[in-house]
Amino acid sequence: MEIKQYNIETIKESKRLWDHVNDPKVINNLILVKLNRQSLYLKNTIPPAEFKPTEQKEEGIEFFYNPSLKLTNKVILYLDLTRHLEFHFNLLKEISPGRAILVPELLLVSKVQRKYKRIPVKEDEVVANNFRLSRHKISANNIQFQITSKIIFPQIEEKYKEKYPGLRILLSNAENLPEELKKQEVSTPTLLKINIKFLYVFPIVVYQKEKFVPLAYILLPLDTSPTEEQKRELLIELERIADETYEKIIEANTILIKKKQRVVNISEGGAAIEITDDELKSLIPYQDSIIFDLIFKLVAPIRMSGEIKYIHKLKKENTENLLIGIDFTGEGYTEFRKKNKDLLKNLIQKLESKK
Repeated sequence: MEIKQYNIETIKESKRLWDHVNDPKVINNLILVKLNRQSLYLKNTIPPAEFKPTEQKEEGIEFFYNPSLKLTNKVILYLDLTRHLEFHFNLLKEISPGRAILVPELLLVSKVQRKYKRIPVKEDEVVANNFRLSRHKISANNIQFQITSKIIFPQIEEKYKEKYPGLRILLSNAENLPEELKKQEVSTPTLLKINIKFLYVFPIVVYQKEKFVPLAYILLPLDTSPTEEQKRELLIELERIADETYEKIIEANTILIKKKQRVVNISEGGAAIEITDDELKSLIPYQDSIIFDLIFKLVAPIRMSGEIKYIHKLKKENTENLLIGIDFTGEGYTEFRKKNKDLLKNLIQKLESKK
């Protein structure tokens, strides 16, 4: 398998806080004893180039790696556990192609603990496709979005008017919202009592600034308070209407790019994707979030949405690609459904078992 080494330019990156370890003996002991000679990976390589530590030699550690790699005097290896570890080495001696002694200089340990371990992905094991990128920010305050919602919402209301008389869909900042919704933000399905009648409120949520916020509300007036069974039925039905509404919102306010892109690593919480398509490369730097299909071999696509945490430009000779890091924020159009969470978890576990 060909391993590509890149020069990297950071376009966007969430700030990372580090703890520092400067004692070479402590770092050597961590790699050889505490980590039990677990493989490390060379930064800025796709797929990640494996460096296998063997034993301590002189003041450093002997590593075996792909002999096609060219090392510089400064070598940075990393390992993703519950925290991201970044090992900085000086090259002491290249014994032969694919075999060198590296002397530890610094270890950086991320202060933020990762909930899920990232799994390196081989080529074609997992790909991303069917990217939807925003033409403009999808927000209740955005004028362009307000214009499209005036077309979409009445279409949905008309479709369901016989089954659900009085059903309305309003933006979360609409002037004609019931006073009870102007006073409080509702982010979960809620039954409100207004005078002597009831109003079932189902929010259509989007992920913004690290939390889910209501974009619009589906409002269904009821003459009487529903039973628990009726509530469960309404929840299923209105969830489906919310998905349908948000799908139309996405279609009207985004462009679709059908280009398979390689997934470099993945976890239950996020993924890194190499972007080689020119149109995607031109648009992604202007996005804060992204929707796409995650495709495992022999499995139906899983629609994902995510927040873009970093964008790196990968430079090699006359080629410039992007590497983007995504935190999954949901499954498609509303919050991450449990069934797809479980499916993703199972697929990643199978992937990890092959390593």
